Amino acid sequence: MLWGLDWRAIALGLLAVVLAVGLGAWAGIEVGAWAGVLAALAGLFPAAVLAAAAARRQRNVARMKEQQEIRRRYAPPKRTPGREGQE
Repeated sequence: MLWGLDWRAIALGLLAVVLAVGLGAWAGIEVGAWAGVLAALAGLFPAAVLAAAAARRQRNVARMKEQQEIRRRYAPPKRTPGREGQE
């Protein structure tokens, strides 16, 4: 996981961008009241998808920190230089 992003969080972010571009383009093509409705949807859907991606990233970062803490806690003791042969 790079910066707490897994493939699902990246997919959600890309989906948000595709939704924003697609719905915005569709709103530009339509004429009349539908253009306003589509423009409003273009603003709502990507925001919800990005919020889900951000929440997923936050969970991933918390899980990574927890795993690092467990690894640190149960890691074998490190050798101290210059103390070989001493008990």
